[in-house]
Amino acid sequence: MARNKGNKHDETKRVQHSNVDRISKLPDSVILHILALLPTVEVIRTSLISKRWRHLWNSVPALEFCDVGVEEQKFYNFVNKCLEHRMIGKRQVNGLGINRFKLEMHGYGGSSVHVDRWLSFAVQQHLEELDLHIQPKKIVSPLSFYCIPSLTVLKLGRLRLDDEVFHNLIMGCPSLEKLFLHNCIVFCDLKVSNFNLKSLELISTGCFGSILVEAVNLQSIVLDSCGFCQLNIVSCKKARNLTLSTFVKIPNVEDVISELPILASLTLVDFDIEFIENQYLKDLVLKRTIIEDDAEEWNFLMEITVDTPNLVSFHFEDVNCTFKVFLNAPNLEEAIIKLDYDGV
Repeated sequence: MARNKGNKHDETKRVQHSNVDRISKLPDSVILHILALLPTVEVIRTSLISKRWRHLWNSVPALEFCDVGVEEQKFYNFVNKCLEHRMIGKRQVNGLGINRFKLEMHGYGGSSVHVDRWLSFAVQQHLEELDLHIQPKKIVSPLSFYCIPSLTVLKLGRLRLDDEVFHNLIMGCPSLEKLFLHNCIVFCDLKVSNFNLKSLELISTGCFGSILVEAVNLQSIVLDSCGFCQLNIVSCKKARNLTLSTFVKIPNVEDVISELPILASLTLVDFDIEFIENQYLKDLVLKRTIIEDDAEEWNFLMEITVDTPNLVSFHFEDVNCTFKVFLNAPNLEEAIIKLDYDGV
């Protein structure tokens, strides 16, 4: 009996111990860092936890809004009310700014009235990261009139852009280090010119003209499914990582690769190329994912010569088992070969 009572006492202590609110005992700085990782609608719900949490959301250094599953007018009202509270809180307490602002809208109708108002608020907050994913019915230009000197990361998704909008935005962000365009449409020749830019990523972005990248400090370039655009990256002499995938066209791509003096990592997926020569290259990935019937339509070459004396790692995949690689890599340490023919 005494043993049973002891077990019950231990169990009661364990239950009490598990009910302890450890999160609320954390410093405000740690809690704010955690809340900054959540969508704003979830952050606001934490204000119901206790008196201490009631106004804590007003100090979170990030705002993230998404209209998925929300009626249009309710979404507009929610965002407007949140920003109104943040403006009031900032007037009352210094230092309640935000450094990250994300807006994702699937039901955007093309009117920029609300977006303009929200972005006007965001860019006054010493913003460091802007993530804007909206799907308009026409070219939008709410970004073209903003100068955001503190911005270091810009992510744009599903936007329709013209040269003036894009040029004004890039020129207004002199501190920009990372630029991401996902599922965007560009109705012109595009020029990416920024001295501090270090990373450029274009995914499923269609361009009806050419793309000129003039970023002397650019280190990483990812171009995947970017329509039939002509790309010029010859001035990016500090590029160390380059990924080129389906639908990217670069005149004299062999020369471009060989002239990147410190290129260390190269990935080519379904890319039309005959020769790879680079004495600094250490990691090379070649993938052929288009099945043979489709490959004939794209007229992919079946042979490639690789001359890379300092190559350490080589990864090769071919779904047709008809692609020939002639490899000169005396310092190769690792080779991964994956062949898949008729699903075998």
